[in-house]
Amino acid sequence: MNPAPPPRYSHRVTWTVFIALLALAILFVISTVSQLPPMVASHFDAAGQANAFMSRSGYTRFVLCLALGLPLAIVAILTAVYSRASDLKLPNRDYWMAPQRIDRTRAFLVAHGVWFGSLLVILACFVHWLELTANRAQPPHLSNSMFAAVMMAFLLATTAWIAVLMVTFRRPVGE
Repeated sequence: MNPAPPPRYSHRVTWTVFIALLALAILFVISTVSQLPPMVASHFDAAGQANAFMSRSGYTRFVLCLALGLPLAIVAILTAVYSRASDLKLPNRDYWMAPQRIDRTRAFLVAHGVWFGSLLVILACFVHWLELTANRAQPPHLSNSMFAAVMMAFLLATTAWIAVLMVTFRRPVGE
């Protein structure tokens, strides 16, 4: 039984990108939140009109939780689950969970979860940017087209993330 070949790249790259994005998110939020009014328009109706407000400090706590807390929680949960997983529902499960491949499978799943955490950090930063832009207008107004573009980009990135997962766990030819 030959050991599985090493991954194509070190998963340190994955973790470094995630940590760098978290740090950049903190810097982005902290350096721009002063541009918001004392009462921040924080929710908008379908026409882009503000229909809920919160204090700047409340908004700051909220967006930091969204940009840091949510991705960290997701990554922590996925890392805890995938690093010890022995019974996962994967395509070609018997092949990928075989003793000679299980460590590599687990490492891939953890890294893949970290990439999803990175997507969440980026989404939160774009949401904050939309809030900054919306609150510059008087009265505050959220651009529906920009919001749709951000959500479409996130949907496409998530679709690509799922596609990578599916392609990775196909059965190798000749096996």
